[in-house]
Amino acid sequence: MAITLGFHSDSGLTDPLASLNVTQADDGSAPAVDRVVYLGSTAAGKLFQAASDPGVDDIVVSIADSGAGSGVEAAHVKLALSAGGLDTAVAGDPLPIGAGLLSGSASAVAIHVRVDTPAMASGTYTDIGLATNTLIEVDAP
Repeated sequence: MAITLGFHSDSGLTDPLASLNVTQADDGSAPAVDRVVYLGSTAAGKLFQAASDPGVDDIVVSIADSGAGSGVEAAHVKLALSAGGLDTAVAGDPLPIGAGLLSGSASAVAIHVRVDTPAMASGTYTDIGLATNTLIEVDAP
């Protein structure tokens, strides 16, 4: 059964996010792009936990590269729980967000993302996205 937790481009969880669109200038002059993505669910009364050891292991957000070796590489993406955290985050590293997450837009987690690529062909790239470890969805206590 699919879980209702997902990534969204807005805090109200109304706009599902399929990928992190990155626009690049061919001369490498495009600055790093910072944005905020929200992880959450609009389902009522649900709790999300890591399937490996529910309530103990962290939910972990990682960078998913659907076109490894082409486009934007995961090694050029940083994740953090705050804008300031992006300065010390290590590109390519996963982001633990805690052992559980409740549903509802008020409980959505803001994930700050920084994409900083070297010079590449001019265009918009959609090969980078976000993923979580395997999770379970249960009724909230």
